[in-house]
Amino acid sequence: MASLDTQSPAGVEVRKDARGVQTRELLLRAAERLFAEQGIARTSTRQITAEAGISRDAVHYHFGSKSGLVLAIVDSRTGELRSDLERLFAVNVPDRDVTVRDIARAMVAAAAEMAQHETGQYYHPFLIALMNDPEYRHLVSSRATPESDAVVARLTPLTPDIGTAERLFRVASAMTLIIFGTGNGTLAKWVGSQVETTRRHLSMMLTDTVANILAGGSSPEKDAGPEKDAGPGDEAGPSGRDAF
Repeated sequence: MASLDTQSPAGVEVRKDARGVQTRELLLRAAERLFAEQGIARTSTRQITAEAGISRDAVHYHFGSKSGLVLAIVDSRTGELRSDLERLFAVNVPDRDVTVRDIARAMVAAAAEMAQHETGQYYHPFLIALMNDPEYRHLVSSRATPESDAVVARLTPLTPDIGTAERLFRVASAMTLIIFGTGNGTLAKWVGSQVETTRRHLSMMLTDTVANILAGGSSPEKDAGPEKDAGPGDEAGPSGRDAF
């Protein structure tokens, strides 16, 4: 079967064919978990291939380099998040214009769903590790993602009075807050350690804050109907902290 040649960040050709899809997925998920748990710099490609149970040269063959593997994780997950965002927009606001709060709700819900999923629970810790790594964070710091593109496209007609730079800054700030505020993010853990709360309540507060960031602090109007932010697992445990 014919293969497809792509380029890694270093310009090294990497090969993808139908038989390699499963191997690539094993490498992506093993690397994501190890990077999240150990940090990127402290995780070797040999550890990744051992965790995935495949040959030592598989990272170079499929991704060109460790940097190529890091970027592939980001591309894979942000593509998933964009699909989730579009699905949530279609389900929640099919018959009316999208509001800033709709965008905020979809961003929080998509991130929360991924953080609660068995195969996606390591993505936010991975992103935190990436942002804290001086050697690798440049790989995504100046790079648009499918997820951010989708949010910017929805936000642009709602914020005609601001420039592109400010709009991008608002979106990046909101996305950073969501990373720390969903799943097992640092903010979620800290709030849960300080007060009795639930995942649903945290999701509502996070949506409010994200909406304010996207709107530039203008307090976008809340919907009159009930909140739909929390999704699975929104009930509190006996102490209220079990949701975290």
